[in-house]
Amino acid sequence: MGTFTLRFTLVAAFTGITLLVSLVIGLATATLVGDFMRDEFRLRMSDLVAVAATQINVQAHHRLQTPKDQDSPDYRALRDHLREIRDHGTHIRFIYTTRLRQDGQVVFVVDAEEKPEDFSALGDVYADVSPELRVALSAPRGTAKAFVTQRFYTDDWGTWMSAYAPLYLPDGRLDAVLVLDMSADRILQQERQYQYTLWGACALLALLMMPLAYWMAHRIRRPLSRLEGDMRKVRQFDLESTPPIHSRVIEINRMVEQLESMRSGLRSFQKYVPAELVRRLVARGVDAELGGTQQEMTFFMSDVEGFTTLSERLAPDELVHHLGEYLTAVSGRLLGAGATVDQYIGDAVLAFWNAPEPAADHPQRACDAALAVQEAVAQLNLAWEAQGRRVAFRTRIGINTGEAIVGNIGSNDRMSYTVIGDEVNLVSRLEATNKFYGTSILLSEHTRQRVQAQFVTRLVDQLVAYGKSRPIRVYELLGRQGAVAPELLAVVADYETAFAHYQQRDFGTAMALLERHPDDPPSRVLLSRCRRYLDHPPLAEWDGSFLFTSK
Repeated sequence: MGTFTLRFTLVAAFTGITLLVSLVIGLATATLVGDFMRDEFRLRMSDLVAVAATQINVQAHHRLQTPKDQDSPDYRALRDHLREIRDHGTHIRFIYTTRLRQDGQVVFVVDAEEKPEDFSALGDVYADVSPELRVALSAPRGTAKAFVTQRFYTDDWGTWMSAYAPLYLPDGRLDAVLVLDMSADRILQQERQYQYTLWGACALLALLMMPLAYWMAHRIRRPLSRLEGDMRKVRQFDLESTPPIHSRVIEINRMVEQLESMRSGLRSFQKYVPAELVRRLVARGVDAELGGTQQEMTFFMSDVEGFTTLSERLAPDELVHHLGEYLTAVSGRLLGAGATVDQYIGDAVLAFWNAPEPAADHPQRACDAALAVQEAVAQLNLAWEAQGRRVAFRTRIGINTGEAIVGNIGSNDRMSYTVIGDEVNLVSRLEATNKFYGTSILLSEHTRQRVQAQFVTRLVDQLVAYGKSRPIRVYELLGRQGAVAPELLAVVADYETAFAHYQQRDFGTAMALLERHPDDPPSRVLLSRCRRYLDHPPLAEWDGSFLFTSK
């Protein structure tokens, strides 16, 4: 590999950094603008389909059940009304209604399209049903909400974004779903034009910065060249003082000071040991070596619920101050339980037990730490309230026990003592899953098996986590044995009994038990699912697992 002069390196580095920063800023800006345009597009579609749904005569629509109804006055009136909505809208290409039949197939009802090749008759099967349409077709009674596809999709007719609005009968039953398809070609074209302009500006900025980079490199090179000569003398143990080096760059002056300090230290050290030995010590360094071992550990991950919203509401100095107090409290409880605090990821904390120091009771320690963290955060919130601060943190925690690789991970010149492996990824999924169930601390089944004698837990669900293929059982950590209120134990008993009926497809019995506890978040989640499955039973091969399709 060739070598380069300092001047060339600095110019190249400065220009490269300028270009890289410009590209990063450009990419971030383009992404933000693109996301904003898409979000606005989705919001507009949501408003359009919601307004259009209010104009549909649902009772007349409900009377359209068989293909022969396509010749009825109700069908013609609804078709003409849909065409009027389409023609008065902006960029609406297709508008039609769909219905979920008893056999589970989604079919067209009324299609406003005039072209025979694009028209779908009443009863035609709707292919490629999107997840959002599935959700709209299974929406609970009274859901006054529009559903929009999360991203653009492409089919034989072009690139689209679709919006869906449930159509309810007067008695609250879902009759069908109104669908709007809007072309995305215009917004994608605007995005491309913006990106071309942005990349051109980045390239021009990098070119304009090259003369400035050359001048700065020249100013830095001269004192560094003299500093290099002095360091070469030190390497040869020529420790006599040289004329001072001055620079306008603070860091170079500090390097000169450090070199003088090293030279003075070596002059003193040389009096105690042979000079040859000193040369060897200076020439060699002892570095940590890359490597790790696989062993069982317990992993802990916490995160602050709604932190993004808090960060938008608070001033930067307030946010940093509150986050510092919060992380100090969390880390203190973790360290007090013997944890290795691996890293802070914004407001999230990753820690683990049983490495580097062994701890046979690492699952119990993790659970104790989780309860202590929740208690500490509650005390911190009370203290903030007493001080008149309008801030409260709610922490979600995931705990998992399993094997992972622990050790010095990284590159030869930069590494950290950390953990990697699938079990570490799972604890992140568990922490995020709290949001779905309204829980605070979730355990994996492996951890629960090791701590059930010391702690009270509740089976929450059998689920397939996002990105996983095998189902796992997750448990809510409620407290130590003997320290949980009898009322909560009663809720747990009813819930776990209801869950057993739920997995046996006895949804009615499960609902009766869950309806006793309307204030319990996991009960509300499972109750909603039971109601949905009662109306739309799961497939025959359903094993009682719930599939997560997002993190």
